[in-house]
Amino acid sequence: MLSRVPSGGSHLELGLLGPLEIRVDGQLLDISAPRLRTVLGTLLLSPGNTVSTRHLAESLWEDNLPADPANQVAACISMLRRMFRQGGASPELLVTRRPGYQLMVGAGVRIDAMVFRDLQEEARASSEADDPRRALSQLKSALGLWRGGVLSGMDCRAWQPEIRRLEEEYIALREHCSDVQLGLGLNEDVVTELSVFVEQYPLLERPRAQLMLALFRSGRQADALQMYRATAELLREELGVSPGEDLQRMHKSMLQGTANTPARKRTSRERTPVAHAGSFTDPYGPPCQLPGDLAEFVGRREEIDTLQSAIAPGSGTVPVAVIVGPGGTGKTVLAVHTAHQLRQTFNDGQLYVNLRGMDSDPVSAEEALARFLRELGLSGAAIPDSLDERAALFRSLVAGRRMLLVLDNAGDVRQIRPLLPGTDTCGVLVTSRTRLTTVPNAHVLELDVLGRDQAHLLLCQLVGEERVEAEPDVARKLVEYCGRLPLAVRIVGAKLASKPHWSLRRAASRLVDERRRLDELAHEGLEVRSSLELSHQGLSPQARRLFRRLALLAAPDFAEWVCAPLLSLSVLEAEDLLEELLDARLVDVVTPMGSPKARYRMHDLVRLFASECLSETEPGVERAAARQRVAATTLALADLAHREVCGGDFTVVHSLGSRPYVSEDVIQLAAGDPLDWYEADRSTITALCAQAAEHDEDEIAWDMAATSRCLFSIRFHFDDWQHTHEVALATVQRQGNKRGEAALLLGLGDLDLTRRLYERALPLLERSRELFLEVGDRHGYALALRKAACADRIQGRTTIALERWRECLPILREAADLEAQIQVHRWMSQTLLELGRDEEAEGSLRVAVRMAESFEGRSAAQVHLAQADLRLARGELDQAAAAYETSLRATSRLGDLSGRCAALLGQGTVDVRRRRIAQAQERLGQALDLARSIQDPLLQVEVLLNLAAAHVAEGHQTKAFVLLTEGEELCRRMGAASRRERFTAALADLAGRSTDIGQATDIAGRQVE
Repeated sequence: MLSRVPSGGSHLELGLLGPLEIRVDGQLLDISAPRLRTVLGTLLLSPGNTVSTRHLAESLWEDNLPADPANQVAACISMLRRMFRQGGASPELLVTRRPGYQLMVGAGVRIDAMVFRDLQEEARASSEADDPRRALSQLKSALGLWRGGVLSGMDCRAWQPEIRRLEEEYIALREHCSDVQLGLGLNEDVVTELSVFVEQYPLLERPRAQLMLALFRSGRQADALQMYRATAELLREELGVSPGEDLQRMHKSMLQGTANTPARKRTSRERTPVAHAGSFTDPYGPPCQLPGDLAEFVGRREEIDTLQSAIAPGSGTVPVAVIVGPGGTGKTVLAVHTAHQLRQTFNDGQLYVNLRGMDSDPVSAEEALARFLRELGLSGAAIPDSLDERAALFRSLVAGRRMLLVLDNAGDVRQIRPLLPGTDTCGVLVTSRTRLTTVPNAHVLELDVLGRDQAHLLLCQLVGEERVEAEPDVARKLVEYCGRLPLAVRIVGAKLASKPHWSLRRAASRLVDERRRLDELAHEGLEVRSSLELSHQGLSPQARRLFRRLALLAAPDFAEWVCAPLLSLSVLEAEDLLEELLDARLVDVVTPMGSPKARYRMHDLVRLFASECLSETEPGVERAAARQRVAATTLALADLAHREVCGGDFTVVHSLGSRPYVSEDVIQLAAGDPLDWYEADRSTITALCAQAAEHDEDEIAWDMAATSRCLFSIRFHFDDWQHTHEVALATVQRQGNKRGEAALLLGLGDLDLTRRLYERALPLLERSRELFLEVGDRHGYALALRKAACADRIQGRTTIALERWRECLPILREAADLEAQIQVHRWMSQTLLELGRDEEAEGSLRVAVRMAESFEGRSAAQVHLAQADLRLARGELDQAAAAYETSLRATSRLGDLSGRCAALLGQGTVDVRRRRIAQAQERLGQALDLARSIQDPLLQVEVLLNLAAAHVAEGHQTKAFVLLTEGEELCRRMGAASRRERFTAALADLAGRSTDIGQATDIAGRQVE
């Protein structure tokens, strides 16, 4: 039940159907402080009902709640009561009701939303009583209460459900009003009113049908028919649908000259939402990576209009706007604010990336494109290697879409050019400190500090107009002390808003001394350089040490465990210190969507300040030791994940240098799911590897790269694989570290093998083998030799491959490298099987099976595959099918996509032999899709050969020819001569099978070509 305020006293009017408005006895009561307006707006959306303190706090701060939200909410309520009392309103208007507060309603209090709903019910009753003129009067009165969007000018996530409900009621009432007007023959009124309404809500079909009918009845048949054509085109372009049945019937009746009133639509409570078109990531809707908008944004109206005009879609060329200006002028804030205003225009999604162009390690165009492609739904394996291929794929995905890109903090044109879309349906907003004049089709906007009036208005928005007007001269001084720099004005305003007992004079007195001014310009995560010392001094000594040492991390974000090795503390102790930094707003939480584990980051300016503190406080030897402890811990965790995949410390050589101690409690964090740790902290691995290389710490750098190679391989993270190995290789070569060089060349050669670039892989592997031999590392020599033999096998040098595998087996036994031995025996078995030497193949495989009996790694699943292949070659189809099924389960558990693909290939091949062609085509089709997604041409050719056989079995020779031709071309590109011969033979056989001489000649001719 609604609680009501006692009658008597002044008359209070509260308006939320438009900008927030408060009037006492007709006089406007100005409440300008953002927090007070937010609290009052939240209460107005639930008049007469108790609103919990928690809901009020979430409305104010969303996910960034302060330490004492209840006290701060109470302070806001107290200030509102005082303002209402001073304005002459009832002191009992705002009352405390557990678990929160109530806005009382009753005599003397008029809330426009409540009046709107009362008039809505009265109009419905008048319509049911067949009194349309009375109903129209009530409907007009209700619609006239709307002065704009609900609480327009204010943005609060918690309000959205109630705002949408009110807007739905407004739309339903507007449609009801038009029905009544049409029934009374007031067609011209409908035309006048709905012409504006349909522009505001262009995708609603019923108002358009009403407008068409009004035009038709007003003698404007041509305009009515044009309206239908425009509506049909709009729905097709925006939603990909045709007009609904009601609209189509209306159109048909107009053509026949019998148009009548459209059927009554369901009420707002019965309406179903219209789905958005163009979603990339269904069922989650179009991507929106934009940071949050600022409720206190002021001014820049001319700049916003310029930007919106500059990137309006449909100009014929890709619209680009570049915002240029010094640091702190609000380039990012302006870009994000403008982007939020354009979300309806670019309703297929908004992508955002901070390019960090002024940093020593900016985001490359390749990395930015990889992020965008992942956001648009592509897996890591589906992302091409080269910059040109990524850019082309990105342009294809956004072509014809209304997408907005915000490229923040660009350093130069090279970062931007590959990220530009190719069609004029997209728009691009760029921010940079340098003038990027060579960006194609760019409109450059120079951004300066705020004008005096705008800076003053920003201060009013943050502090409250009442406080500013009480000390106008001091307010002007404050703005000038800040140099009218938006960032500085915002800091001063936020600080004053959080300290209602401060006068403006007190704040100004703290800024008079220029030596202290930068120290004073800091508040709740907003800072201007050394002012961060204020927050820093409030930390405990251990928290300050953690704060300083976090500046050592090169990764863009980090997990909690990183703090432990930085300080040589336990995980729990380090987590407590991290929480202290979070409370001080020196560290932010940036947990990825859908991730159960939190990740953290330091703002760029905060990191700079922490780095200054570190340099001033800690000697270089302590800094290096802390950094090396984090790197060693990362290496230990990567080693744990490697052992999970490989079944132990196999197929890898490590540095012989001593490692720092690694805390056991950190290791336990990843022990439950090492691969999950790897996925979350992959960026930490790559960043710390590069950082170690930069400091010429060659042993830890090459060991981290080599240990992570297996992880990069199983998840197809080729970019990280290549980057870590190349940066580490550069440092080991500078240091003359031949063993490290050999290990990294082995990794790079293995990467090229995985990419099926055999001609490029072999020289790297041969050089690796030579270096291992030179330094006397027999295990490393055997690992390189076994991989070189793989290249020999694919290129047709099977005799050499078998000899090399036989040479390395005794060395691998000596090194107790169980997985490498299993791999070699399996590869020998496969090669012998391909050569038709079945008995020898079975002998090699029998050894691999025996070794893999108690083995938990990836090679155990691969042995099952080899067993199945052998059974298949012998025609033992039931045993082969069972072995393939076992392998499929094992590879799926490990996330081994290539193994899963091979198992599906085997199952499909068994189906072909069993003449289960439909099932074979389904499985082989899945295998082909998977092989293409992980970009494995060797698997692709095997699938293509068997899928072609399935089509031949059904008599689809043309389909088979297309597949065989594709496979032959892939073999040619790989330099896989023996496999190419199989495709050539299959094409010849296909030509011979054709019963149509003309078709056979055509196939043979195309084969020759």
